[in-house]
Amino acid sequence: MRKVRSLAIIHLVVLPWIALSYAPAKSRKIHSDIRYVDWAGSKGLLPLQKFKNPMKIEKYRGWLRKQLPPTNWTLGNGALEHGKITRQIEEDHDTINNDDERDSNKAYAELKASQPLDPNIHLQPIYIDSHIVVVNKESGVLSVPGPRRNPSVGGLVHEYIGNEEDDVDSMVVHRLDMDTSGIICYARNKYVLGVLHEAFRNKSKHGVGSGEETVYKKYEALVCGHMLNVEGEIDLPLVRDQNRPPFMKVHIETPSDQTQDFIGNDISIDKHMGYIKMMSKAPKESLSLYRVLSWEYLHGLPVTRLELIPITGRTHQLRVHCAAIGYPIVGDCIYGYNGDGSPNGGLPDDIFSIFQSRATASIQQEIYELVQKKQNQHSVGEYNGNMCLHAKQLCFLHPITRAPMAFENDAPF
Repeated sequence: MRKVRSLAIIHLVVLPWIALSYAPAKSRKIHSDIRYVDWAGSKGLLPLQKFKNPMKIEKYRGWLRKQLPPTNWTLGNGALEHGKITRQIEEDHDTINNDDERDSNKAYAELKASQPLDPNIHLQPIYIDSHIVVVNKESGVLSVPGPRRNPSVGGLVHEYIGNEEDDVDSMVVHRLDMDTSGIICYARNKYVLGVLHEAFRNKSKHGVGSGEETVYKKYEALVCGHMLNVEGEIDLPLVRDQNRPPFMKVHIETPSDQTQDFIGNDISIDKHMGYIKMMSKAPKESLSLYRVLSWEYLHGLPVTRLELIPITGRTHQLRVHCAAIGYPIVGDCIYGYNGDGSPNGGLPDDIFSIFQSRATASIQQEIYELVQKKQNQHSVGEYNGNMCLHAKQLCFLHPITRAPMAFENDAPF
């Protein structure tokens, strides 16, 4: 990709009836170098332990509780046979005949999620000890089995590395979206799970740069268009989208509240109570920081490489926030161009039009068509049509030793 430079233009929009902030982050401290362990606070007295990229099998073989299968097991010879399975999924997708394109996309996602995983390809440990396992997850793979008990990275970690309770659900500390790649941590006993749950729950309690954070996350993304603002924050409250459940959108206060109507309607269509409770949750404050890393071209189309830091941890937060300011993430089939979610992150056109600096509809459409083309070509060794959002860095205090630990894995795009 060819990199270009541009002058930064910063602007601020504040509307009295919506909490909308898209402003420079000069007052906030961006962690450009984790080595000084500022996020660990006064308790981070032990030396920082850094681990980058997945280990070779020789490094973690001793931690396996069962031997990895031969490379020709189930999926055949590595990535080549994995590509054949992927092509079969695409062919099966073409046979799904639904009048509603969204129903077709949902059926395709469920089909994709149900495919078997090869531990030789999808089990990618970065760090293992008696208490935690930290791995890299590829895009298009589930973090956890979910209610349908689909194949997942968590399932592989449980099957081949295990935990004291011998239960995959007792290992789940946090999750990544199926289409998001990057670093995930799993716990190996219930005590550690409780400690990490508390740490992740309170990660934004004191605010970034306070020196009191117990968990620090950094993502990398490619977004459509060349973003002119070099850094800033996105402060937009998020809520479940009642018109396009179960997706998220930016919350805008209106005289009418659709929540009760939605609950009543959903009961009649046989939705379980957990789903109804999820959809009826109140809007939550959501804050993301961003910084431009480079301006690039993806097959001749302008894109921006961003560093993203979620201060809060809402569902699909980074994806909705990027779409809401006019720069959807490349390959986002929900919040990007022609996606299943509400356009512009749910912002009405009259508000969205205020952002004069944004990716044009024509650029978004061209990138969307490129994504579709690459997915159909099943490209190997170059951009393959996956969503370009990667959990690049995860830092926290070890649940037992309290040593500050930083895990990092390079973005695949």
